Amino acid sequence: MKDTKIRDITAKAKSDGERNTNKNFLHKRLSILLALLLLAGLFTAQGIADQAFAAENIDVKISQTGGYFAVAGDTGVNVTMKVENKGKEAITFLAKTGLSKTSGVLTEPSPASAKVTVEPGTSADILFLISVAKTAQPDTYKIPVILTDDRDGSIMRSRDLELNVIKKVTPPGADSSENIVYSPALDLVHKLSPAEAIMVGSVTNLSLSFINSGNTAMKNALITLGMPDGITVNNGSSSLSVGYLSIGDAKTVVFPLAADDKVSTKNYPFTVKIEFKDNQNAAQSIEQTIYIPVRGSGADSVSGLSITDINAPKQVLAGEDFILNFKVVNNGDNSTGQVKVYAEAQSGLVNRTQNAFIEKSIAPGENRSYSITYFTTEGAAETSYTIKLVVEQLSGDGKSIQQYTGIYVKKGTAGSIKTPQLMVSSYSYGGTFVHAGDEFRLDLELRNTSPAHTLRNVKVTLESGDGTFIPVRSSNSFYIDNIDKNSSAGHSIYLSVKPDAEQKTTSINVTMSYEDTEANTFNATDIISIPVMQDTRLLVDDIIAPPELYAGMPSGVSVEFYNMGKTKLNNLRINAEGNFDTMESNSYYAGNMAPGTSDSYDFTFIPRETGLMTGKIVFSYEDASGDQQAFEKEFEFQIIEMPVWDEEQFPPEDGQDGSKKIPWVPIGIGAGILAAAAFLLIRRHRKKKMQREMEINE
Repeated sequence: MKDTKIRDITAKAKSDGERNTNKNFLHKRLSILLALLLLAGLFTAQGIADQAFAAENIDVKISQTGGYFAVAGDTGVNVTMKVENKGKEAITFLAKTGLSKTSGVLTEPSPASAKVTVEPGTSADILFLISVAKTAQPDTYKIPVILTDDRDGSIMRSRDLELNVIKKVTPPGADSSENIVYSPALDLVHKLSPAEAIMVGSVTNLSLSFINSGNTAMKNALITLGMPDGITVNNGSSSLSVGYLSIGDAKTVVFPLAADDKVSTKNYPFTVKIEFKDNQNAAQSIEQTIYIPVRGSGADSVSGLSITDINAPKQVLAGEDFILNFKVVNNGDNSTGQVKVYAEAQSGLVNRTQNAFIEKSIAPGENRSYSITYFTTEGAAETSYTIKLVVEQLSGDGKSIQQYTGIYVKKGTAGSIKTPQLMVSSYSYGGTFVHAGDEFRLDLELRNTSPAHTLRNVKVTLESGDGTFIPVRSSNSFYIDNIDKNSSAGHSIYLSVKPDAEQKTTSINVTMSYEDTEANTFNATDIISIPVMQDTRLLVDDIIAPPELYAGMPSGVSVEFYNMGKTKLNNLRINAEGNFDTMESNSYYAGNMAPGTSDSYDFTFIPRETGLMTGKIVFSYEDASGDQQAFEKEFEFQIIEMPVWDEEQFPPEDGQDGSKKIPWVPIGIGAGILAAAAFLLIRRHRKKKMQREMEINE
């Protein structure tokens, strides 16, 4: 990610009606200008088409990430946004606002712009420093932001950011006729350097960048980093003072972290706590949890692996092919990380097929099967030959395990080979794995290794012992008329994978019967292996809105979600976003979610205005193959105005028993406020309890 700062960019905020009028006027002026340029020969039709094509192929998302509150008279208010490049090519643009330099409620003290380049799949943070007029009235003001394409100057994207100007806080001790509610808030971003994880044996810098996005200053602010066992601050304190932070101020602190050699490789929770005093000198604190990867010596290791089921003939003739089969089994408690599995044969043995394999990871209890075909050179000496099998770690400490096997090569000639051999020399299935419930084409290549005999009447039968693979549009057998000596023949067969197949590498037995030129019959069997992958299936309940939602009134929603698939969802993280404010982070880290389990997600929000409030809950996780997946659940809530009543409208009335009747409308609204507060307290208690349980499980 590139950090890009654009200093002191300002503009006069416009109402929705003014923006529409200006936009129509601007479109007319641009149309006239374009016509004049075309007449002057400065533009060509092809050039305009190229620009239009470039704009269509740009996929950019703009979102505001901080700087939501200010008071009249503030200068240098930090308003931040994120620009995400979701396209397939790098984009370069100029970012600027449409604000005036000298007039309006919002202004830019020193207009500037910056050229920003964002690579595909990455994002850039942009900071605007805005000044608010002393006469500004409490309201929500728009900041129009425009991104122009650096290639042709065309408008690439535009977006209105929002700045809420709130009533200026009355100093402590001064008379005030209003009760001011302070809502401290913090936007936090963390980054590791020089590596993307905390590494054992080296110091990794954790940078914490945060913005005061609440409606109160933070006085005597103190940042404290809570760390798991085994992680310490290198030659420093876990608490740092950052002094005074005005509304919108940004600060960055750095903690140099070190890990001892006993920590395991996984994501650890770190707590970031900021303690301060608000504008009324009341003690306040905000605490957030972040998850940081640690590379240790306790996992991502090959120490739990073993090489088993080594199968090869004890003796072969010089010039004869043979097959070596073996398995790699993880009997340990941790995944291996990326490993390389390969075989090294002594001179005189040459591999016909692939002899090196890369595995992304082998999980505890999993195994992998491998098959390598060798042939012996006709001039090979009559002796025992050694083959070394190796599993080597490609990440982490680079350790390896080794196993040896041998084969005896006997002197002979091509004519002395009594039994002609037919074998599967290679096969493919269209990728690195097949999906459960899908069809795929299996391509087989059969080789006649005999230099003296042509093989005839070849029948090949495929069998999946557990029924994982089922032939479609044909039987599980096929016929080949003949295969010449020292030649190969190919055949394809379509198979389907049963929907409830277990996610693992599954073997298929390939049984071959054939005859030589003298009508002698022979049989041979090979084993091929195909990994099966189950699709993930995350189901989320409908999001039900509370009965009544008022603008500016905190409320909360809970939603259930289920793992309906047959594979585990790894590193599941949930967050709610939309056109509402929050009093604390809405992020929830659910960890690894097993198949057939369910969980719930609670989030709180403060509607900004009446009308339709939209948002979405984003579920992000990694599937079994390690690929990042995301699922979004959208929602819409109707926000209404807080009712206003006059006590005179509810005069006391005598009941039949002489008692006074009670105005139920204010009481109902008060009950709603108490319910929202109770939801917030229950959610905070439940979130802390889940974090404690997750730490205990880890």
